[in-house]
Amino acid sequence: MLSSESVAATFLSHGSADLHPVMKSLRDEAPVFFSEDLHMWIVSRYDDVTEILKNAELFPASTRSIIMSSYPPEVREVLASTSTFTAPNMGFDGSPAHERLRKPVVPYFSAKGARLLEPRIEEIAGLRAEEVPAEPPVDLVQAYARPLANSVVIALAGFPAEDHDRILRYHRAVNEFFFGRPPAHLQLDYAHDLLEWEQYLSALLAARRRDPRDDLISLLTRKVARGEADYTEQELISFLSFDVVTAGFRPTSFALVTLFDELLEDPRRWQSLREDPGCFDGLFSEALRRSGPALGVFRMTAADTEVGGVPVPAGSVLWVMTASANRDERRFPEPDAFDPHRPRMAGSLHFSQGLHYCLGANLARIVARAGVSALMRRHPGLRLVPGQERVYEPSINVVAPARLLVEW
Repeated sequence: MLSSESVAATFLSHGSADLHPVMKSLRDEAPVFFSEDLHMWIVSRYDDVTEILKNAELFPASTRSIIMSSYPPEVREVLASTSTFTAPNMGFDGSPAHERLRKPVVPYFSAKGARLLEPRIEEIAGLRAEEVPAEPPVDLVQAYARPLANSVVIALAGFPAEDHDRILRYHRAVNEFFFGRPPAHLQLDYAHDLLEWEQYLSALLAARRRDPRDDLISLLTRKVARGEADYTEQELISFLSFDVVTAGFRPTSFALVTLFDELLEDPRRWQSLREDPGCFDGLFSEALRRSGPALGVFRMTAADTEVGGVPVPAGSVLWVMTASANRDERRFPEPDAFDPHRPRMAGSLHFSQGLHYCLGANLARIVARAGVSALMRRHPGLRLVPGQERVYEPSINVVAPARLLVEW
């Protein structure tokens, strides 16, 4: 029997074995379910989820104010002075700001643009694979996936390599505010880290204007100078802070770890990729459809409406469960099975859909392919350590291994 308490307990228990059974129960019994414990509506069926994702006007992604309101006044005051929480941003804002901000960078993140970056990404993956400890067992998350994702984002964006640790410290603060819950005694410190981060970004933008290089930051400053992009300084900072670093570091590593987990769960999948690298795209898409690291996205209702025939008031928060939609039997027959040749794969929602379709989807695929290929060349006999205890990321909206032990 579904209850607000039991549903909330499942979603708040990281990596719960009940996660997919509960999502199936929601799809079958209460596809639009209000949780008093979570103070939001949970939408779980494919058709309802896609309807919401495609209608950014009625279901906007502008949830920063809700996040900010959950912190004490002195923390809110600092956050309200930051570009990350206040400037127009394509991750949170709808039309027309979204199109204005997105259009100038679409070529860079397109399939063609991503292919131009592939040799550099492959080089970084090769170097990171060489740094994996020689003696197993090895934690693939700490030893490979996170360092690889971070290195790619830092290199492509144009951050100085020597600032790696400093950037990670700033990233931790932004990530905790958006996707976690900093301990009360650290919240003000994290807010000031965010201010310091934005001062760092402003100085780096100025440096790239004086001395442009072959990187994303220089591309943005050149486009603005030529009138090819209409960004304010605050919007550039917000884009780099959230869309590039926060949405680049951890999600990229989560996707890579999820792919390794799915490939190694059944050795035949790993072997099939070894024998035929051309089957990567199907394996990657099916791994993320079946076990994508994001449970969903959060949306608001701009007006009184109905979702799946259920009245939902204006100002409501919706948890739009893409992970549930991707296992909806109404769209994907035998959804729990792993089938890289599955028909209608293009309908998978692991990169969302509509206005807020993931800008970095092409790059994520290339990083995953380069990351798997580099480690496969070095350790072709890679396998999961049997009987390991599973540990998951401590985030309400992420179900990705926080540790993945491998051997060879």
